[in-house]
Amino acid sequence: MKRKFLVTLLVVCVLLPAALSAAIVDLSLGATAQYNQNLGQIKTDMDNEDFWPGLGDFKNYTIGADVRIKLLIAEVDVVGTFANTTRDGVDYTEISALTTAGISLDLLGFARLGFGLGPRFRVLIDDAGKAQVIASDNTTVDTWENFGDAFIKSPVAYRATVDFNLGSLMLGLNYTLDTLYTFENAQEVNKLFEAKMDDGKFGVSLLFSLF
Repeated sequence: MKRKFLVTLLVVCVLLPAALSAAIVDLSLGATAQYNQNLGQIKTDMDNEDFWPGLGDFKNYTIGADVRIKLLIAEVDVVGTFANTTRDGVDYTEISALTTAGISLDLLGFARLGFGLGPRFRVLIDDAGKAQVIASDNTTVDTWENFGDAFIKSPVAYRATVDFNLGSLMLGLNYTLDTLYTFENAQEVNKLFEAKMDDGKFGVSLLFSLF
């Protein structure tokens, strides 16, 4: 009982000052770029001294938009990306939308740390306009009738952010890790914790705070 009380007190001592010093509402939007190689591949490339050439190749990035809505320490992020991809020899346009909810802590007005989780909706569109929703195991969803149906079948992902305040601009890094968990099978909570850290991908965002 005493240990639980001390842990609760520690959490309050950390979160309360962050909440009191944070702006009540903050809306930021901007551009984001994600490096297409996961952390495990980056480690391999660095061991083989083949990392830096790939880092400078624009083809290794996926570009998109990043929108964040913050209320005290609670934050909702929406990240949308657009890319061309090939699957089983067929060319597709891939649209990805990741919506996460979590917390965001301002540190002395200089930096902001955030963490959230939510579903990543991925859809592949071929030249004929036919769409395929990607499931959590990277296969295609066989049956889906509407966006809500596809939403609950999509994999849940973690997203951690570290941003640095530059006046009205924020420049930061983010790390996104997909899991095999879906809201369709909500009882399989263990899948949230089975994802391998090396499977995540890094990105960078440049955001403009509207207020």
